[in-house]
Amino acid sequence: MKFLTTVAVMQVALLMAGVSLAEEAPQGAKKSKAKVVRRLPNNYGKIGLSNSQKDKIYGIQADYRTRIQALLRELEDLRTQQSLDIQSVLNEDQKKELNTILENSRKKRAAARAKKKK
Repeated sequence: MKFLTTVAVMQVALLMAGVSLAEEAPQGAKKSKAKVVRRLPNNYGKIGLSNSQKDKIYGIQADYRTRIQALLRELEDLRTQQSLDIQSVLNEDQKKELNTILENSRKKRAAARAKKKK
C-alpha cells in the first residue's frame, strides 16, 4: 500500500511540475519581452521604409507577438491536459511501469548532461 501511495504522490508531483512549467512560460515571456529588439523582417531594411512605416511594422509585430504568446500558453495547457487524459486510461500497474520508465529516462538524460559538461 505504501508503494501505491508513493506512486500516486510521484504522479501528482510530475503533473504539478508540468503545470508549473506551463505557468512559468508567461513569466519568462515577460522577461524576454523587456529585451525585445525592434527589428524589421528580413530585407525590409533594404526597401527604403519611412520612419512611419517602420513604426507601423513594429506595432504589428508587437500585437502579433502578444497573440502568439497567448496561443503558446494555450497550447501548453492543452498538452498538459492531453497528458492527464492519456494517463487516466492506464491501470495502476501500467502507471507504475510508466513512472519507472520515465524515471530511468530522466536519470539517463541527467547523466548525459553531466557527462557533456565535463
